[in-house]
Amino acid sequence: MKRKIAAAMLLVLTAGILVVGCGKNKEEEPDVVDLTVPPVTTEEEPEPEEPEEPENTHESEAQSLLTGEWMPEEQTKNRPVAIMFGNTTDALPQYGVSNADVLYECLVEGGLTRLMGVIDNYENAPKYGSIRSCRLYYAQLAREYDAIYCHYGQASIAKSYLDSDAIDNLNGLDGAVEPVMYYRSSDRVAPHNVFTTPDGIAAGIEKKGYRTTYADGYSGHFTFSDGEELVTLNGGAAEVMQTSYPISKTWFEYDQESGLYKRFHYKREHVDGETGDQLAFTNVIFQYVPGRVIDDKGRMEFDTVGSGKGQYFTGGKYIDITWKKDNLESPSQFFDADGNALVMNPGKTSICIMTTDSADNIGIYETKDAWESR
Repeated sequence: MKRKIAAAMLLVLTAGILVVGCGKNKEEEPDVVDLTVPPVTTEEEPEPEEPEEPENTHESEAQSLLTGEWMPEEQTKNRPVAIMFGNTTDALPQYGVSNADVLYECLVEGGLTRLMGVIDNYENAPKYGSIRSCRLYYAQLAREYDAIYCHYGQASIAKSYLDSDAIDNLNGLDGAVEPVMYYRSSDRVAPHNVFTTPDGIAAGIEKKGYRTTYADGYSGHFTFSDGEELVTLNGGAAEVMQTSYPISKTWFEYDQESGLYKRFHYKREHVDGETGDQLAFTNVIFQYVPGRVIDDKGRMEFDTVGSGKGQYFTGGKYIDITWKKDNLESPSQFFDADGNALVMNPGKTSICIMTTDSADNIGIYETKDAWESR
């Protein structure tokens, strides 16, 4: 009997333990864990600001009186030289001509032209030539730049002007200057074989005792912008311009990539014999000046003092301009249609002086196609 009671109590006790155990497991069943990774949200980082370029104050610099380009101030005080270049087919190619900051072309006689390069740093070319003789109006133009005029001989009408104190000049017919400055090349025939070098020019200047800096008070020939923004003309398009010279037939073509006018003559590119580079200019001026034949050899005379008309070309466009020169001591001045001083882009300039009565013979073409189909 006792065994039955004990067994019964054991069964009850076991059942209770099972019930309690089952209840405990149910209470401790872990919660379901969400393992989904929430998206990472980050604030967008601002793009880094580009540093502002420091303002160029051009400290210790000044604009060149010939090109308007910024350079060390001391360098802008250097006095330029003006060199006469032959410009017939026998004289081509010219050497050192691409170093000209301002390049003039003008009739001499028989429809031919000569060039005059106004050059600041003449040390930048190994040699210059061929050097030809002076014409009075070229000497007067050289004076406008306070330049030392380099030539080999002269027309008779110019001799008294050259012998005066009007202009410092280095004449190849001057027995004191020729030996130290000029030489003749063996690969050309006279008179197209006269050349000079930077050392020769320096020796000529020293021999004559000429000053090497601008005269006090000289303020230049042109008005340039500061170069921060290009001058954009509001005139017509000018991709090609043809001069009225009957023999060289000089023309210019605008190169969009470089922003320069490339120069052509004698049916081909105008190149420097030293570098092989084609001459190119930021600015081109057509200037119409009263001119006339003065002798039976067809020599010309131009009225450089006075006033007249012209065109200014830059950036593929052009405007009509006027020019005025009050006296031989003053430079020519250029004006826009409103009578304001012509503001030019910094860079090299080519000036083509043509007779007033030939102004109708020039050509200005909006596109190269229009030029080729003329």
